Amino acid sequence: MRHLISTVILALSVVMWTSWAWPAGQKDGTLEDVIEEEVWIVFAHDPAGYLQDAWENFLNGELQEAAYNIRKAKALMRVETHRAEKGPKEELRAAVGELEKLTDAIEDGSAPTGNALKAAFARSEYALAYHHYQKALYYEAKQEYEKMTYALDAASTHSLYASVWADEDLDQKDAIAIKEARSIAKKVLEGSRWAPAKLREAIKSIGHGIKRLGSRFKPVEEGS
Repeated sequence: MRHLISTVILALSVVMWTSWAWPAGQKDGTLEDVIEEEVWIVFAHDPAGYLQDAWENFLNGELQEAAYNIRKAKALMRVETHRAEKGPKEELRAAVGELEKLTDAIEDGSAPTGNALKAAFARSEYALAYHHYQKALYYEAKQEYEKMTYALDAASTHSLYASVWADEDLDQKDAIAIKEARSIAKKVLEGSRWAPAKLREAIKSIGHGIKRLGSRFKPVEEGS
């Protein structure tokens, strides 16, 4: 729990000092409001980086450092679990549980195999991709296109990492969909005009890819 609290405190500090921090006089709101409006956008991609760092630690025999980086990824995933819809919530909980077992084993002096790490990391990335995909659909329905774009970009990123950890070659259509989705998201976030039709098409393509990838874990219910 203290890892989660530390992460949230760090997240709030970053939010307060970024260029898009709250205007003067704006009410603080609840912690849930802050996470929904600000924090997840900043840290949406970070679990992938922490898991990659953990893998490099593992290869170098730095097991305690690996456990620490896994715990950082797990803490952010727990935050996302609180934001998730029912289906992705269960996927995230299962993935967090796997990461918890790995870190406990490492800290107890029992090193896991590389395959065990990769399998857990693949499920974690898939769960995050599924979660952000569903959030993109949620924001689309509310016509919150900026948040929709961030969620789409995160879903694309985590889909790519999930395929890598699972040693799963991406279908050509899925690879193209990820590339196009990230390109569209980048253009929109850089100030290009909103293109809801293109965003909807990108979400649909990413959804198909996540569903195919998730067939080795648990099928995604399209548009659920």
